[in-house]
Amino acid sequence: MSVKCPSCSSLIPEGQVSCPSCGISVDDSFAPTRRLSDSQRASVPKAQTQGQQSSQHQSQTVSFDSIDNARFVPGAIVAERYRIVGLLGRGGMGEVYRADDLKLGQPVALKFLPENLSQDGVALARFHREVRIARQVSHRNVCRVYDIGEVNGQQFLSMEFIRGEELSSLLRRIGRLPSDKAVEISRQICAGLAAANENGVLHRDLKPANVMIDENGNARITDFGLAGLAEDFRGEGAIEGTPAYMSPEQIKGQELTVKSDIYSLGLVLYEIFTGKKAFVANTLPELIKLRKSDASPTDPSAIFRDLDPLVERVIVRCIEIDPDKRPSSALQVAAALPGGDPLAAALAAGETPSPEMVAAASKEGILRPAVAVACLAAVLIGLALIVVLSGKAEIQNSIPMEKSPEVLAERAREINNRLGYTQRPADTAQGFMWYGEILSYIKTHDSSPGRWDVLKSGDAPLFDFWYRQSPRYLVGYNRFSVWTDNPPVDISGMTNTYLDSEGRLITFMAVPPQVEAQPQPQPQPDWSILFNEAGFDMSKFNATEPRWSPPRHSDTRAAWDGTLPGQLQIPIHIEAAAFHGKPVYFEIIYPWDRPYRQEEYQPSLKEKVKSWLTVSLLAVVVIGGALLARRNMRLGLSDRQGAFHLALYTFVLSILRGMLIAHHVPAVDAEFGILLEHLAWSLLWAVTIWLVYLALEPFVRGRWPHRIISWKRLISGEFRDPLVGRDIVLGILFGIGIQLGTRLWILVPRLFGWSTPSPMLPASDSFLGMRMQLKYFMESFQQAPFIALSALFVLLLLYIILRRDWLAAAVGWVLLIFLINLQSDNFAIDLFFAGVIAAIFIFGLMRFGLLTAAFCVLTIHFFDVIPVTTDFSTWYAGATLLLLITLVALAAYGFYTSLAGEKVFRGGLLRDD
Repeated sequence: MSVKCPSCSSLIPEGQVSCPSCGISVDDSFAPTRRLSDSQRASVPKAQTQGQQSSQHQSQTVSFDSIDNARFVPGAIVAERYRIVGLLGRGGMGEVYRADDLKLGQPVALKFLPENLSQDGVALARFHREVRIARQVSHRNVCRVYDIGEVNGQQFLSMEFIRGEELSSLLRRIGRLPSDKAVEISRQICAGLAAANENGVLHRDLKPANVMIDENGNARITDFGLAGLAEDFRGEGAIEGTPAYMSPEQIKGQELTVKSDIYSLGLVLYEIFTGKKAFVANTLPELIKLRKSDASPTDPSAIFRDLDPLVERVIVRCIEIDPDKRPSSALQVAAALPGGDPLAAALAAGETPSPEMVAAASKEGILRPAVAVACLAAVLIGLALIVVLSGKAEIQNSIPMEKSPEVLAERAREINNRLGYTQRPADTAQGFMWYGEILSYIKTHDSSPGRWDVLKSGDAPLFDFWYRQSPRYLVGYNRFSVWTDNPPVDISGMTNTYLDSEGRLITFMAVPPQVEAQPQPQPQPDWSILFNEAGFDMSKFNATEPRWSPPRHSDTRAAWDGTLPGQLQIPIHIEAAAFHGKPVYFEIIYPWDRPYRQEEYQPSLKEKVKSWLTVSLLAVVVIGGALLARRNMRLGLSDRQGAFHLALYTFVLSILRGMLIAHHVPAVDAEFGILLEHLAWSLLWAVTIWLVYLALEPFVRGRWPHRIISWKRLISGEFRDPLVGRDIVLGILFGIGIQLGTRLWILVPRLFGWSTPSPMLPASDSFLGMRMQLKYFMESFQQAPFIALSALFVLLLLYIILRRDWLAAAVGWVLLIFLINLQSDNFAIDLFFAGVIAAIFIFGLMRFGLLTAAFCVLTIHFFDVIPVTTDFSTWYAGATLLLLITLVALAAYGFYTSLAGEKVFRGGLLRDD
């Protein structure tokens, strides 16, 4: 087998140890790609003392006094700019001189092509390519190349002069490096290589001889003579490089990628930590045969027994035969090395760490058993306190709630039958709704500490139940779900019945026949039936002229004025209508009700501004997100895998939620329409999340990578990572703390005789059973990451403007306080509790990161929508149990994972010492 000469590109026949064209030697363990020839070596002293300058591109180094056969003598002026100081080295690709740049007043190194190659087109092209490629890489761990020049027909390049020694020479002198220095040098080599790879440059000849250790002890990668852009090496190519450090695909002439350089990096790390080469052979053919056999080197720990197992795992991963099993970048290799903070190093170098590097960052996450137990105990105690406080703070625990939805639905059917609507319906639907206007009325007319006690009697219809029945299938016009007006009540025989929580009639609507029957005497309607079903004494109401038109045609109308029975004594107006003696309309009208069928709702200026801001913000996010996403993808900064996982997560949860809330009917066209509608909306949300994540996530990763480490690990599938577990249990704990603060906000003012905020109202549909509760769980899991990401992006924007973490957190805290609904009549109380709640969230996000904030939001949303009761015998107690079981399970999972297998109770805990 033949290989190409690294100097003149001529073929070297198998078995020969030097190039027949230029005489370049390829023996001596085949480490260097360019060496002094035998005749040249004879004129170069072998002695080298520590502190002398080393050749930047040669394996042989010389002292300043060794200038035999040099092209230039000390003091010579080159190109009217450079004064020669001395010869640094000579090799197959030319001579390197130490010189002074007289124009800029700084030392440089000048590299000249050999005289016999000065007119060689191939050699000149390689020389120019080295300059062109090397100038694309600017990094403190890479030797900088300045420019190219010509003097008397001889080509040369100017580059940074580095005082120091080649890593290969250093390893020959002292053997392996001390562990801490080895890690430091390795991380610097990784940073320099990453800078080249991120610019699309493959080094192709990374080895200790091409790494300089400068006078400050820092590593500098040199010699880009074989380097090139990644796209130049697609497909099969010539075998070029140093056989002892080539990747398997490089030694076989196959396609090269960044992971080819990672393999060479692994071999360099092998030598740094063990002091031995990974592959050794007596002749070039033997070495190439060994490398082509895909043989694995001796385990590093077999050479150096005290080697850190983490270092060995990093090296073994780098030198995997299969490129897919190697780390994806040099920065990921640096992140996996023990100690240090590669994220901080990448940020200090002005680089955006890759998603893989962030996920692999070594941030301590294992909780000590005592701390983990304390966190889990705090979660359990907090949940118990929330249940106790919810007995006073959540309104469903104070009003009559004895009748389940099944009982109320049966009650609605009885009322329909008594009013003459006895036909068996083809379809029905039902639900709950909060009548919040009652709360506003009480808040306006009563400022006493116990103003909400009037609700305990159940006289006011705070919690309403609606029931619809129809002679046809109920299919919503937006295919989402059936509601009181979706689809419209416009089919003959449809009825809408509203009851309060005790089953008393509040509103009734029915659609009369479209075609009237044969004219005949019609009986007068018996209005007393409606009053009896509403729980009113008709004799205490005064008949009056009807003022509110019924929503459907009628031939008889009536109206009454009176007062709502009970403590509130609210004046009410009752309207009723009938068609051919059957009631088609009954409604209790309160003083605050407005005729919205006649008067268009006029939003306040604040609502208008909020709507316009929301629409404008959505447009900016979508359009700006698309542009930023395109930019980040073009620059290779986007976390495409993470964005895909988040979009898929959003899509799946959205479609599952849609299938849970949809009103399903046994009709193929209706079900197909429901599926299409929910698929479209789910896809829209997924694409929006995908775009926003691609657009904004790189900015967080480039400035605050430590705050998304556990997030990256979770969306990468590392569900058992201890840092993920820690942030889950802490997020739940912070969410519980916020919910405790919310309940105390409602209860504490009464202790001091102050007016109390409105009681908490869980989502009305969550009382309908397991299906709706699961719908809200899906919704919570879907919204939590989005809300947490939004909060993190806002804080990042504040940080970019204010340039201080603490200042961004302070301004974010103030903004969050005013976003929280201030609901009592005491501004000081509102400000205190809103400040505490905002502080808990901001602290969790800034101190522990995005995943903690997401589970904090998840916990908050759970308690906001699911009813919590202290009476576990009530019909809706299953929702409370489902909520508690879910949170305890998540907290237990986080607790167990955060320990990383460490035992909570050690074996000797109970034994005497």
